[in-house]
Amino acid sequence: MRRSNLSPPTSPDDVEGSPALAATSATEPLEPSDAVVPSDAVMPSDASVQASPKVRIGPLYAALLIIVLLGALDHTIVATALPTVVGELDGARHMAWIITAYTLAMTVGMPVYGRLGDRYGRPMLLMVALTIFLGASVLCGFAQDMFQLSLFRGIQGLGGAGLGVLPPAIIADLVPPRQRAKYLGPLGSVFGIATVISPLVGGAITDTVGWRWVFWINLPVGLLALAMAFSLRRLKTIRGSGGVDWPGTLLMVVFTCSLVAVISLGTEPDIAAGILWAIGVLAAVSGVLFVVVEIRSKHPLIPMKMFKSWPVVNAAGLGLVIGAGLFSVVAYLPSYVQMVYSTSASVAGMILLPMVLGMMVSTNLTGWLVSRTGRYKIFPLAGSALAVAAAIGLRLLQPGSPLPVVGLLLALLGLAVGSFMQITVVAAQNAMPHSVVGSVTASLGYLRELGVTVGTAVFGGLFATMLARGSAENKLGLPPSMVTDPQAVQQLPPALQSGVASIYTDAFLPIFGLLACIFAVGVLLSVFMPEQRLADHKDVG
Repeated sequence: MRRSNLSPPTSPDDVEGSPALAATSATEPLEPSDAVVPSDAVMPSDASVQASPKVRIGPLYAALLIIVLLGALDHTIVATALPTVVGELDGARHMAWIITAYTLAMTVGMPVYGRLGDRYGRPMLLMVALTIFLGASVLCGFAQDMFQLSLFRGIQGLGGAGLGVLPPAIIADLVPPRQRAKYLGPLGSVFGIATVISPLVGGAITDTVGWRWVFWINLPVGLLALAMAFSLRRLKTIRGSGGVDWPGTLLMVVFTCSLVAVISLGTEPDIAAGILWAIGVLAAVSGVLFVVVEIRSKHPLIPMKMFKSWPVVNAAGLGLVIGAGLFSVVAYLPSYVQMVYSTSASVAGMILLPMVLGMMVSTNLTGWLVSRTGRYKIFPLAGSALAVAAAIGLRLLQPGSPLPVVGLLLALLGLAVGSFMQITVVAAQNAMPHSVVGSVTASLGYLRELGVTVGTAVFGGLFATMLARGSAENKLGLPPSMVTDPQAVQQLPPALQSGVASIYTDAFLPIFGLLACIFAVGVLLSVFMPEQRLADHKDVG
């Protein structure tokens, strides 16, 4: 394999005329890639590298950062608006679907974007995804009931899938594995920080101009991102052969949707057991058929052969842990703080700021350390262990626990997860040929979003069920609808507010115990993670 002449310098600077690049091309011998490539790796038979016009990586990188920011914001931006939305649209029992619809659509869309990007190129596909995202954002703002809002959030998620999975793959087109952590570190920071800080933004918007602007605010930022992304049209990426595995795509959609449906509906008291069993069987059958189809497909949506590589298996497992563990809890934590501490939506969102700072520090620090040393195994191991400790601390909270204590524990959780959020992606990309980097990246994104979707459905369903039960059985003499209405609760006497806080505490805090168990699985995965040398140059397949 040859060294690609598309490799940029190791800092986001000018590629055109770079002395470092010129020196490398002129004086260094061509070396085989240090990346570990399985002998049976999936590669398009006629994959080729198209020469890209010389472009500045700095502006491209800035555009990718804004695009990732935009897509990540809408993961949980409605978290602090949920009580207001539920109160206006009257749908407390179905509030989980506002978030689940978005993450579900992202989950099923990511592998499709990955395959389409490998086949037809990623830049134009990214602009299509951004356009879908912006159009759906407008529709969300005009929703009149919970069904409409959930539907439009699903369409929005289809666009958000491309915003999440294509930028890391474009980085892989430009940067060799060992230096890639420095680029993916800030990209991961933006994703994690935006996901965590978005409830704060959503709370401020809800308290000032109303919850509908939580979606309409995407337009100015999105149009700026679209204008910046237009420069990506000059970037030529590696393209493979063959079409899209549409049978596999259909089976993946059926499997994912039925899995989430059976988990979500399992918490509904009015759903017949026969319906749940039927959906569960559909999920199992479609999942098995999906794996069979992907194994036999010449151009699979998710290359199953990549799971013969242990770095990929570990990265996939840790992605599930991050998705199910962190982001699903973040979606509902502001609502808990708002009701237990009788705060506004804006103040409730601010409780996540310590987690933002923790993720910012650890993501960038570990990215720098990996690029310097080429070693990465210690970070998932230490990070998962610290996350277990932070989750146990959160589980032991009491209704009267000071907010600074909550913030400190969330800061530790952010430090823990940020330390390996992007490292696992780098390890998996390094272990596979560059010609399938889009599919590999998208597959990891799919599994992470599957964790987010299932975790959100499980945690949201448990929270909603226990909250509904506590509200219905409350001995405060309050109607259940008042218990879940933040404006009404804030008008109650302090004694009744304390009673409502106890209902929310009993409904939410047990979730942190489940969170600790999930991160304990991450510790086990990290122990068995193999460590392979990160390549100093790109493998172009």
